[in-house]
Amino acid sequence: MSGLGWDWPLEDEESLLWQGRPAPRCYIWRNWKLALAATILFLAASFWWILAYQLMLDEGYPWWLQLIPLPLVFLSIWFGPIRILLARIRWEKVFYALTDRRMIIRDGQFSAEMTSFALDEIDAWKQKKYSDQLVSIRLEMKNHPPVILFCLEQPQNLLGHLQRDALKEQIGDEPESV
Repeated sequence: MSGLGWDWPLEDEESLLWQGRPAPRCYIWRNWKLALAATILFLAASFWWILAYQLMLDEGYPWWLQLIPLPLVFLSIWFGPIRILLARIRWEKVFYALTDRRMIIRDGQFSAEMTSFALDEIDAWKQKKYSDQLVSIRLEMKNHPPVILFCLEQPQNLLGHLQRDALKEQIGDEPESV
């Protein structure tokens, strides 16, 4: 059991170097532009829907004209508030840990699933800075698809451990000179 109360399945002789989780506001609102576009679409489609209803009542237009904006209303609700709500639910299950042998990620929408990979699988990493102390890190893997660690606060601890591991690997790969 770690100091923060997260239970990590560590192997014998494996030590926990770093653990963290995404910053809540950053993680939930990281797709705010999509939510803003969905809100604008919702307002326009709702106006269209109300207009079609009024035209049906007052002018005798066909009832099926109300069905045309309906998919846009539902689509905008999906990409707006529902996606934000699902991100909030998912945030409660997202945790990251780095040991001296592997990276462990606990993630899942409704039930937490644990994945891990050896540190020597990491080829490179890229950062997406939100501020000086808030970063998302994309880990490029050798034999796996990339892994994104979203919205890490104070990522310098994790990056320090990853750089040390990369230096150890580079030193181990260099041929000895005689």
